[in-house]
Amino acid sequence: MKLKITNKLVFIFITGLLLSACQKESDFQDSNNPSNGNNEELIDDWNFVNLGGIVNTTVSITESGLPVKAVAFTDYLSQNNTGTLKVTANQFIFSGIGHTINDEVNIKFYLGGLLVDEADSAFNATTPPTNTTIDYVRNSDDSLTFSNAIFTIPDPAGGGTSPTGPMGAKIRIANDTLSLTIKNTVDTTISQAGSPANLKAQYENVLRFTRQ
Repeated sequence: MKLKITNKLVFIFITGLLLSACQKESDFQDSNNPSNGNNEELIDDWNFVNLGGIVNTTVSITESGLPVKAVAFTDYLSQNNTGTLKVTANQFIFSGIGHTINDEVNIKFYLGGLLVDEADSAFNATTPPTNTTIDYVRNSDDSLTFSNAIFTIPDPAGGGTSPTGPMGAKIRIANDTLSLTIKNTVDTTISQAGSPANLKAQYENVLRFTRQ
């Protein structure tokens, strides 16, 4: 049996906003380096440049008493990027953020712990222009927390969940370029061919903007 690995399982991040997330904000909070409360360097209008991502996804299931596992890896950079970002003292206002991805995903299939197949598959995805506003709090000079982020964990059988919660992000501003880096993990149960399967994902996304 081959597990069904789809673009949706590889392409996991915030709906429309392009930010990976799980409800785990402590990763980017640094109590030893508190913010001075000055967000002036962030407060501005920005153009969306691109989204870069590295995603490792594993789907595991037991079939006829044997463990079956599919491991997918992709390293991508978005194209046809559109949209802008306006940062205020407490909000990130995303307007018309969209992009396409035309890349490949490497998939390895394991049966009983042994590698039985490996293939590269086309990884094509389009995110239409989307408007979203997210509240944030500056934690330190190089980190912040989005307090009302929304994300979707897709299910290959259809549908998905869209919880809300806090999400940490690293920030960096250099030469009028703003980078937001989000690293997170997902460990949950999904439906695979009508049977429960374990989905684990580790991913890092970097959103880049330039000052207008």
